[in-house]
Amino acid sequence: MRFDLAQLARRTRNIRRDSITLRDIVPPATLATNLYRATYARVIAAWFDALPRIEATYARSLSELTQDSPADVRAEIDGAAEAINRLILILTPEVRDWALRTEQWFRGKWRGAVLSATGVDLQTMIGAGDVRAPLETTIEWNVALIKDVNAQAQQRISNSVFDGLRNRTPAREVAKEIRGAVDMGRARSVRIASDQLSKITSALAEERRREAGIDTWKWRHSRKAHPRTDHQAREGKEYTDATAPKDLPGRLPFCGCRSQAVVRFD
Repeated sequence: MRFDLAQLARRTRNIRRDSITLRDIVPPATLATNLYRATYARVIAAWFDALPRIEATYARSLSELTQDSPADVRAEIDGAAEAINRLILILTPEVRDWALRTEQWFRGKWRGAVLSATGVDLQTMIGAGDVRAPLETTIEWNVALIKDVNAQAQQRISNSVFDGLRNRTPAREVAKEIRGAVDMGRARSVRIASDQLSKITSALAEERRREAGIDTWKWRHSRKAHPRTDHQAREGKEYTDATAPKDLPGRLPFCGCRSQAVVRFD
């Protein structure tokens, strides 16, 4: 705890209530879209750009089918993967920029929620440096995920190509398979970006709450179409850090649940 929000609120207003629930902060989907477009989408686009060369090499190798044919296709796939690995190095600053902009957005919403509920303005009291640990975790996590999306695309393309050479699969069919493989990477990337938005905002909510000396919070369910039933049952229930379940809001894969801070004055 860096400061006691409840105590500051008492000094600012004549509060007679036992508690105040701060406004729920719901991250907009546009933030996830921004992450996807700035990073993951560029990896997917790079693979799509490489596919015509891979398809042409496969078709030529299939027609000639010499001892060197598999090596020629492998060289084309590996060359594309190496170029994308170099691209990922350039994307790391993009991930950092997204994380910082998301933190800035959340900080503004948190400040507004606190000011509206308690009259306390945290503008000069909080900054990005206070949440450095979750920011760095988010950055490294996304870089690792981008690399994994790239690696999975490479593996799926390789599997389709070499299985095709072994079975003499027509080039048209293999081309359809490898484009489907990259499409799978695109769909996964969109889901990852959405999940990473939930992860960073949940982590920021925890850090800001603890920083303000707030131990109580309400569970807010994501209202997704296919929810975890136990998470759905927790909607609106109050917890403390001591009584909270192990699977905190936003922690499990693709969990969009949130924690809503409750300032207690008892």
